[in-house]
Amino acid sequence: MGCGTEPGKRNEMTETKEQLVAWLRDHTDAGNAPDTLEADCRNAVYLMDHAEISVTEANTFFIRITLGAAARTPIELRFAAFQDEAAKEGFGPGIRRRAYTGYYDFGHTATEWETVISLGVSGLRNRLSERLSLPGNDKKSIRFYTETLKVFDAAFSFMLRAADLFENEGKTEAAAGLRALTLRAPETLFEALQTVLVYYSLQQYFDGTILRTLGRPDRYLYPFYKKEDPEKAFSLLKAFMTEIDSIRADANMPIALGGSDVSGNDLFNDLSFALLKAYQESPNAHIKLHILWTKQTPDRILFEAFRGIRDGANSIVFMNDRRVIEAVEYVGASKEDATDYHVVGCYECGAAGEVTSSCTSRVNLPKVIEATLNDGCDMETGERIGLPVTGTFDTFEAFYEEFRKQLFYFVQCAARITDLRERHYAALHTAPVLSAVYRSSVEAGRDIYVDHAAKYNNSSLNAVGLATAVDSLAAIRKLVYEDRTLTVPDLAEILKNDWAGEETLRLTVKNRFPKFGNGDETVDRIAQRIVNDLAEAVDGRPNAKGGVYRLGLFSIDWRWRFGEFAAASADGRHKGEPLSQNTSAVFGMDREGATAHLRSVASLDTVKTPNGTIVDIDLHSSAVEGEAGLQALVGALKTYFELGGFAVHYNVLNTETLRDAKAHPEDYPNLQVRLCGWNVLFNTLSEKEKDEFIRRSEKG
Repeated sequence: MGCGTEPGKRNEMTETKEQLVAWLRDHTDAGNAPDTLEADCRNAVYLMDHAEISVTEANTFFIRITLGAAARTPIELRFAAFQDEAAKEGFGPGIRRRAYTGYYDFGHTATEWETVISLGVSGLRNRLSERLSLPGNDKKSIRFYTETLKVFDAAFSFMLRAADLFENEGKTEAAAGLRALTLRAPETLFEALQTVLVYYSLQQYFDGTILRTLGRPDRYLYPFYKKEDPEKAFSLLKAFMTEIDSIRADANMPIALGGSDVSGNDLFNDLSFALLKAYQESPNAHIKLHILWTKQTPDRILFEAFRGIRDGANSIVFMNDRRVIEAVEYVGASKEDATDYHVVGCYECGAAGEVTSSCTSRVNLPKVIEATLNDGCDMETGERIGLPVTGTFDTFEAFYEEFRKQLFYFVQCAARITDLRERHYAALHTAPVLSAVYRSSVEAGRDIYVDHAAKYNNSSLNAVGLATAVDSLAAIRKLVYEDRTLTVPDLAEILKNDWAGEETLRLTVKNRFPKFGNGDETVDRIAQRIVNDLAEAVDGRPNAKGGVYRLGLFSIDWRWRFGEFAAASADGRHKGEPLSQNTSAVFGMDREGATAHLRSVASLDTVKTPNGTIVDIDLHSSAVEGEAGLQALVGALKTYFELGGFAVHYNVLNTETLRDAKAHPEDYPNLQVRLCGWNVLFNTLSEKEKDEFIRRSEKG
């Protein structure tokens, strides 16, 4: 095995699990100066040689992989050494109380799919071999090319093993395709789709670097699609969707459609529509679409997408292509790289050439207010999570300035914790398969993580609970400074006691005070101010990898856990209840309808949120019936984007159906709802989550 062997042919004996684990443990001891790349490449080779493979009915293009006893080991042996650093620097209380957090993120990657398809797996290996043969390589690049070539040699052996299994199962087209792909790039639509699944498996399972998007297949597959018979092509796309769904990717498998080129031309084509239809007509509980809207996007795409959402194929995010490009440029990407952005995970965007670390730092916005009201301390435990408070807050402006000071401090803490994690990337994780695709990595002979070899090496900070914080500040302004019902100390004491003995006041605040998401400009201005302040604190802040931080406003399901540690808030929320979701209004508080809700969110300057943001719109099924309902949906979407909205997704809910599904789950095995950034089967939700969706449907 090595650079001198013919692809697919290896002359070394494979090692046992015991030998591998012993070697890994020895080379993970910091005293032995471990070579992380060699360890991960060796582990990837072992996994390819020992993974269990099978063929199911859903496997048209590639096999099913079960790692089983061949579980990955290196990261598990490495992380523990760095867990105590944040606590030693005094961040323990803030982390424990979910005021702010910082993490690693090796799990939100996008490969350069056009390169994967144009070169094929064999071309990726050949490119590495060619780079190794060039004069002038230093010791580090020689190591990179040599070790990564071992992984690709093992990959070819693995592909041939899969081909033999397909042959034994009578699936000769798949077998022939795999054998051909060890020698050349794909030539047909079948082989191109097969290459997508082969590459996905190599990175996802053996690289151990989670691949969170299939990119823009309506672009990189289009040359193959044009050459294929339309009926056969559609049949292949449906089989592809079925196989993708069968992988059961965590939080769904993203596929992006549309967008624009650097000249502003819309990129939707016949393949875009075919992929949308294939998604709708195939099993899709574990797939999600990102529709990248431009002003030239064909109406038939939007109508068909909304028709599917209304019928239950609703794991679709609409994104404003122009807004995304502007946001990615805002943190330093070139226009060309920003236009060629990718969307990973739920709605996070990165420039071409960027390794997107979209879930590193987090700040709990309602907890910032809690610290402002309680001298920088947690209301339940008394632990210090913020700065000591100065001033008496004689005006709302003075109160907000203290909030802003605490906000900047929380951002500083979250970023510092993340920096402590990310400075150890060289000892934590490498990505030989992913690195072999990225042009910047291959040309430099450096790993994408160990050496920060991406063109853009950015980090992220996501602010959680925006609407809860906005509504709380609006309530404080009214209660304390306009109506003078309470003083700041009075309110702080009430919240510490979780509104005990003050239920009338709580319900008045919750149900009668102005709230974000209703087009109220006085409330919306508070939201705008928070976002602008966050952007000042976050965007462009240097990180530990030679990149910068990017602001995001999505909360996904973190809002439940962060809410558990948050005291009662001034908007009428009880202690421990979930925080607001993403940039949406608090559930049930958007009382002026979807249009007002969208208008409030569109008032935010989302160019300053390059890590992504979204609004969740819940509609009762009766509100979108017939062609008139579709017209209304399309019209509202266009208006939202023309006002500057970033992204939106929809739940079309029926109260009676949800109640019956809760009572009789066996009758609704495939009922899906949009949880936050992905779809889930309704039956898999907790009872609390089911009840929340039922309440949301009643609001509609």
